[in-house]
Amino acid sequence: MQSGDARKDPGTRQTIDASNNSVEKKDGSNVTLSGLLNALDGFSAPDNVLFVMTSNPIEALDPALLRPGRIDYRLYLGPATEEQKAELYRRFFPQASMEEAQLFVSDRPEGETMAEGQGSLLALEESSRSARSKEVQVALDFERARTEEELDDKVSSTC
Repeated sequence: MQSGDARKDPGTRQTIDASNNSVEKKDGSNVTLSGLLNALDGFSAPDNVLFVMTSNPIEALDPALLRPGRIDYRLYLGPATEEQKAELYRRFFPQASMEEAQLFVSDRPEGETMAEGQGSLLALEESSRSARSKEVQVALDFERARTEEELDDKVSSTC
């Protein structure tokens, strides 16, 4: 990252993978931990830029990333409350009743964070979309078969 890059592209997003000390950028390329540290406070680091970092397993992050001066403020959010999980469910599925949301919450493990809850909801939404897609395909196949059968009946009746 060159000086000023963050100012040119305010939508820049980077994801830290603590397991292999690399950073995956939005475009899919990787940066090493050393490269990330240089981007944060190295010689070419941008001035007057606020970096926001999030992590579920903070203990998995390299201590060099967490040293004082690099991380000035930490905010622990902790597990989501049942009310927060239910509200998140209803944001994903606005037509859902509160009872459906509470049923979803009761099936979730204790201590789940909002990020983990969002991951569960994304998976649920994808499986729901996939099931609807299969239902639509079955209906289309049925309609196609019925139309072909009607055409065959018309052809045989005209002959």
